[in-house]
Amino acid sequence: MSSALNVSASDATVSPGPMPRPKPIRWGGTIFFKVEKIVFEAPRCRFVEHSEVFETMFHLPAGTDGAVDGRDEEHPIVLEGYQAVEFEALLKVLYPTPDDFIAGTWKLQKQEWIGVLNLSTRWSMKKIRKHAVDEVSKLSLSPMEKVGLGREHQVAHWFRDGLTELVSERPIRSLTELKSQLGVDTACTLLWIRDQTLLGRHGVPFSVTGLTLGMLVCHFGCPVAMFPSDINCHSCSQTIALGDPNAIYLASGYENAGISTSLPATGPVTSHFTINLKCVMCRKCSKCAIHLVDRNCTKCSRRISPVDYRLHYQMDLSSQMDPSQKILEEFGDEIASYESWDE
Repeated sequence: MSSALNVSASDATVSPGPMPRPKPIRWGGTIFFKVEKIVFEAPRCRFVEHSEVFETMFHLPAGTDGAVDGRDEEHPIVLEGYQAVEFEALLKVLYPTPDDFIAGTWKLQKQEWIGVLNLSTRWSMKKIRKHAVDEVSKLSLSPMEKVGLGREHQVAHWFRDGLTELVSERPIRSLTELKSQLGVDTACTLLWIRDQTLLGRHGVPFSVTGLTLGMLVCHFGCPVAMFPSDINCHSCSQTIALGDPNAIYLASGYENAGISTSLPATGPVTSHFTINLKCVMCRKCSKCAIHLVDRNCTKCSRRISPVDYRLHYQMDLSSQMDPSQKILEEFGDEIASYESWDE
């Protein structure tokens, strides 16, 4: 009686070409692990193939009594400090089922992939780790999760992106929340970066270069200069030409100064400073250049106080308002250490 498992050469399907010689599959025997209170049984080959940690472990000599950990269910390798649910998820990745291949994906939940990432990082399973990072990256991660998971599992781009998103959030999270989840040092550093990079939208002493008399405009946004022609310095009588960028400057540490900005998709950022005229200094005498009296706008005729002038100034604030550079300056060493893990 013929068997379906025994097919003659004449009945076999004709191959379109020579088939490569098959390589013998060696599973290396079965190994037993105990995680929490659960004993897992698996072929040892994938652990040896993907992890130097286990390869070294499996080559350790037997104990003095001749017992070899992992040889059977009564003598498992006990993995202290690990979670059974994470180990089970790792086994799903190391030993996918035919259904997994047919589906073209592993059916793991978010926390399972994070568990795979945790174990693959601890046990130096670099290929498995990279795949876990790719899979978790496809999922929704909050900025706090990116920082926490990036730091815990040494994933540089999560850590960097999470810090950037936290700094850019509006409204900013409370100091209490940041300290409780990120630690005091990280929380305070993030708030400092936020102040350094984003306060320009609310009032910050940016350095204004090339200041001219013609940049002083009406507080109410009229597009014409408050001074239509040259004036003389109120302190030394030196002529201040309307468009001379070397005649006046804005004193550092000025008070009652603020800035509002528009952020177009392209081109320079248009910034409107509200300033006090007593901070506009003559370069020749280094004293107040403009007489501090109320004036009427030449266009709308509204009365403008010396403390309510607007400075129409264009500059590229993108680098000053982008926290990425500050984050690299403050966390660069930590980010680099995580990047080196995957090299």
